[in-house]
Amino acid sequence: MILISKEMRLYYLGGIMKKLIGLLAVLMLMVSGCGEDKSSDESSLKTKADGGELVVRISQDMDFLDPHKAIAAGTYEVMFNVFEGLLKPTNEGKLVPAVAESFEISEDNLVYTFKLRDGIKFHNGKDVKVEDIIFSLTRINGDFPGNSVVRDLAKNIKEIKKIDEKTVAIELNKVDGTILSKFTTAIIPGDVVDIEQSPIGTGPFKFIEYLPGQKLVMEKFTEYWIEGIPTIDKVEFSIIKDEQSSILSLQRGEIDLYPRMGSTHIPTLENTHNIIVTEQNLMQILSLNNKVKPFDDLRIRQAIAYAMNPQEIIDTLDAGLGKPIGTNMSPVMKNYYNAETEGVYTHNIEKAKKLLKEAGYENGFEFTLSLPTNYRFHADTGVIVSEQLKKVGIKANLVEVEWGTWLKDIYAGRKYEGTIIALDGKIEPYDILNRYISTHNRNFMNYDSKEYDAVMKKITQITDEKIKIDLYKEAQMILAQDIPVVFIMAPAGIIATGKDLRGYTPYPIYVQDISTLYFVK
Repeated sequence: MILISKEMRLYYLGGIMKKLIGLLAVLMLMVSGCGEDKSSDESSLKTKADGGELVVRISQDMDFLDPHKAIAAGTYEVMFNVFEGLLKPTNEGKLVPAVAESFEISEDNLVYTFKLRDGIKFHNGKDVKVEDIIFSLTRINGDFPGNSVVRDLAKNIKEIKKIDEKTVAIELNKVDGTILSKFTTAIIPGDVVDIEQSPIGTGPFKFIEYLPGQKLVMEKFTEYWIEGIPTIDKVEFSIIKDEQSSILSLQRGEIDLYPRMGSTHIPTLENTHNIIVTEQNLMQILSLNNKVKPFDDLRIRQAIAYAMNPQEIIDTLDAGLGKPIGTNMSPVMKNYYNAETEGVYTHNIEKAKKLLKEAGYENGFEFTLSLPTNYRFHADTGVIVSEQLKKVGIKANLVEVEWGTWLKDIYAGRKYEGTIIALDGKIEPYDILNRYISTHNRNFMNYDSKEYDAVMKKITQITDEKIKIDLYKEAQMILAQDIPVVFIMAPAGIIATGKDLRGYTPYPIYVQDISTLYFVK
């Protein structure tokens, strides 16, 4: 059974379906806005079961269990079920109160006042207090080694005041039109000794066990503040790096949920499992280190962009389901995405060769293309990219790198020439684009543009949404023209589940919401 989101269905009807005839000849478009299950006659006779144990396949290990330090998207994907902030994202891409019950913003946009939710508890059974909010938002100050969201919030907090036992006021140093998304920063107990060893939050599941490189286990939090969820009793996130091993485990019933599965496995599983296809807020890129020759030359980056054929990669590795992009934003961000960026560079071998000649590399050059071993999709993309670049005389020497090494040497250390990876999107467009700011700690491509920095700075200084949208689109066009990385595609989200698992809810961010899942019997 194959379930397709409404947005993906429209994309098929726009022409992609022709590319899928051989693969999905008997595809039934059973659709709702969030990929909800419309089951067959046989499965519709089954009823919702309370409880059960779930095993989810993930491909990468955690980097930090401390939510204020975690950088890897794969960690947030898992710990989304454990931690919550004053606000939390929904599957519709909105921000809603979580630990907070409500909030108000002052007329000058400098003071945000939050009212604590009645009766909300931590996983250790203690009531959440205003003091815990203050602790969580002050521990990240100074030189705390936090992730980008935490750092951006911390540097703009001027003062936090306890108004009463249920109310806290947060005063900012300056107006920030992107600040609301930062209040998703996790609220943790003020008396916790070591949050890295004992992750305690307010989410629908509480942490039980973590075995590095093997699994992370959590169980239902029975005192969760939203009545009726979760249903699942216990969840194991099983770390299986090899894709084929994951498929075999799914077929044997050892895992129940396989997020972000490769499209090539659909024919194998479509008659025995549920297959869900949806859009993702994810951007696959060929990152080029702009401080390493010859990638410091715009003409070289342009030549590579012209030499590459993203549609061939999409058709080969993503069954034609992914969407080509021209900038660092997914089309799923409909209000903000600049579709005009898709036409800046189109496949053109002659233009690529001309630019290489102008840059003094008429005979091409060699470089090392580092590929993370735990993401087969990116490694396979690297093989196709290397073949495409050969046609203009560029030799990409493929080197596979362990994920831990990739994070340390490439992402943090910036010691590389080229790499292929996917960048996860966020609820706030600013948090998607800010990594390209010249001074940003996540700017591992070493992009440096005063023009881009100036536009991004303007965005933080205004609150008018229409003006911000125009500026976001301007920033995207600068990236498209400067091509600090080659933007390949927004891959489709393909999820495989056991036949008796229901309630999967796709999000426009990189998370797995286990609270909505349930088994039928």
